Amino acid sequence: MQELPNWFKNDGEDNFASVLVPNFAGKPIKALQIGAYSGDASYWLAENVLTHQDSYLWDVDTWEGSDEPVHKALDWKSVESIYTDKLWFHIQLMKVRPFKGTSDEFFKQNTETFDFIYIDGDHTSYGVLKDAVNAFESLKVGGIFAFDDYQWSAGLGQIKEPKLAIDSFYKVYEDRVDLLVDGYQRWFRRSR
Repeated sequence: MQELPNWFKNDGEDNFASVLVPNFAGKPIKALQIGAYSGDASYWLAENVLTHQDSYLWDVDTWEGSDEPVHKALDWKSVESIYTDKLWFHIQLMKVRPFKGTSDEFFKQNTETFDFIYIDGDHTSYGVLKDAVNAFESLKVGGIFAFDDYQWSAGLGQIKEPKLAIDSFYKVYEDRVDLLVDGYQRWFRRSR
């Protein structure tokens, strides 16, 4: 198995702890993550937030990577195996529910609403904007959603990076969301 970077520990864990634990820990919540990678965020959620017996997380990922330069060097079958091994116990309990496919495929068949949605899948502006609109429509009023990699850049240009989409989403939905975290990640609460 290859050694994988834990981007969640570097970029998201502090926000998960400061925002999600006080809002959701021990409560029956439904969560959705677009882009699961090797399962670091999923494992953390299962252990620290999804502690109520009725709580669960949908993990949506193709486990095929993207056009990002760092993804080209990864063995995606190995990444998926690491994810499955890491979360085996939580998957058996149906606490974590993997969905192998695109976010478009997931949203087309989804009938649930969620308390928390984490968007960290397709990093192109087009992909992020689609995920943002679909996530908003699937989020309960009062629910929290977060975008990873708001400030990320691989030098690919703004249409291949999340920031333009996240800024555009916020400009259009500003009267429907409250900004909770503004840093490397952007977190919002749906207000109406």
